[in-house]
Amino acid sequence: MDLRPEDFISLARHDLRQNGAEPSQVALRRALSTVYYAMFHTLAKTGADLLVDEIDASRGKYAWGQAYRGLEHGRAKSACRRVGVMEQFPLSIQKFGEFFVEMQEVRHSADYDPYAEFEEPLTKFFVGRRIDRAEEIMRDFNAAPKKGRKAFAICVPFKMRDFG
Repeated sequence: MDLRPEDFISLARHDLRQNGAEPSQVALRRALSTVYYAMFHTLAKTGADLLVDEIDASRGKYAWGQAYRGLEHGRAKSACRRVGVMEQFPLSIQKFGEFFVEMQEVRHSADYDPYAEFEEPLTKFFVGRRIDRAEEIMRDFNAAPKKGRKAFAICVPFKMRDFG
């Protein structure tokens, strides 16, 4: 696959490089949006990789693509907000879910609200910290036990149903 989540992090860092000057507000907003997409694609890739691991080669690419594309932004956010579900996962997966929700909200503000007020002024330093945090959270998420990541990948795209 040519679409690598870590490339989104590199692109976000690129948006901050302005020969030492403070990047434009557009570049800063685009970098925040790109950070969210790094996390989104991390989750999509994890789900596809872990859910489509034993299908024959003739159907594997299609099935993998369906699993990857099946992730919906809103459903993923809702799943990550379900405290009773999230607390069952390792801390690294919980942190991923929390930051995923946070970055999705930041992305919406950055992309769609020209009057958005962030928790701090929108500066190179503020965005750089978000990039660093996303990179660390993604690394820890990818290092979490396969069993936990697989269970999380199942919980995220599907409508949650109560048993009993």
